[in-house]
Amino acid sequence: MTDEGSLTPLDVRLLGELERTRNVVRASQALGIGRDRAVYRLDRLGRLFGPVTTSTRGGVGGGTTELTPLGRRLLARALGARPGANDWTGSYRRGPPPYVELDEGGRLEVAFRAAEGAPVTVEVDPDALIVAVRPAELSARNALVAIVETVHPRPDGTAIVAARWGRTLVRAEVTVGSVRRLGLAPGRPVILYAKAVSVRRLPSPGRLRS
Repeated sequence: MTDEGSLTPLDVRLLGELERTRNVVRASQALGIGRDRAVYRLDRLGRLFGPVTTSTRGGVGGGTTELTPLGRRLLARALGARPGANDWTGSYRRGPPPYVELDEGGRLEVAFRAAEGAPVTVEVDPDALIVAVRPAELSARNALVAIVETVHPRPDGTAIVAARWGRTLVRAEVTVGSVRRLGLAPGRPVILYAKAVSVRRLPSPGRLRS
């Protein structure tokens, strides 16, 4: 069986701590779980995928446990499946402050310069958005009042929150702990904060990226 979807968030965090510490005891302590539970999780992964760790006994540090090439591949897949950026089209307005008037409605303050009225495409990474359930005093210039539509937990302990901002769907990346703490669920009103510098302009057709 080779479906990385069988990895739980705890499994991903455990593999990540082993990659960092190379020691089951230290990895389990960092996660707040017992050594026996960590060993059980690793044995389970071994039955599902094949050997994910290799161990050496003794030595000054009491032995090491390292990820096998398979274990590193599983960890890389889980952490590498990042969501794509939010991207929208609109018209540039000089302001001040400068902003983009989106075709789908709404506006985003930006830090780049363009000709007045120029058609532009902009993007914002999901992990650049701060999700709040009440107004907050932040340096972010953009505060998008939205309604949560879906929450999708991911194997690496994060979740993708899709929220409707007017006619625009915005995806934000948060930890599963934040999902619980903020009570994020479909229908929950939220405010998505984004700094002006986080709104990037994409190259127009025919214009090469540098």
